[in-house]
Amino acid sequence: MTTYTLNVVIDNKQLLLLKENCYTLCIAKKVRDQLGDKYNVVWKGTADFTQNNQFKWAEQYEVFALKSFKIGALVEAASKKEPIGHKQECIFNDSGVMEHAKADPNLGDDTFKVTNQYGATSFGISTILNGEHNTSYISPVIIKGHVVFAPVNDIRVWFALKLPTGTMFSDFTGEYVELQFGGDKTTVTVCYDDLGSWKLKDSNPGVVG
Repeated sequence: MTTYTLNVVIDNKQLLLLKENCYTLCIAKKVRDQLGDKYNVVWKGTADFTQNNQFKWAEQYEVFALKSFKIGALVEAASKKEPIGHKQECIFNDSGVMEHAKADPNLGDDTFKVTNQYGATSFGISTILNGEHNTSYISPVIIKGHVVFAPVNDIRVWFALKLPTGTMFSDFTGEYVELQFGGDKTTVTVCYDDLGSWKLKDSNPGVVG
């Protein structure tokens, strides 16, 4: 299984300013569903950042149910988190139990599915990051029937005021950098420079917004 690595290097002067003003270093991971491509959960939000920061992940996923998507709230699972892989389906049954994943050959190579037999609810994905499963996406609408998820190895990195891991959001405020991983591109290094701007330190393409 491929391991992806993100290195975030912060200028010393900016590091001091960010710490003094209680900023959080935030990372989000893109997911595609029936509404398109979205980021909507702080996959990792840490105030314990240093000059050199490293984040590693692999395509290891879990799915779970929750009551609803709510901007600004922390994710709270309403079911057991069940491991799932590509071309697999989990059923959230009429008793409110997330069943073990089973193969579904009709799914695309980079997708998996959750089928809802319980009632109107939302579903979330957690993805392993630095050895821990953190929520990386929540379906922003109530799901009836089923939803097909396609996690994407596109990552956004930004600084925000006191925005902890697991916070649901709808958009970005301030400057961010978007980084694309996949194929031979498994490691990317990005720098927050002395002017407070994001700069890539390698030849891999990225988007600054």
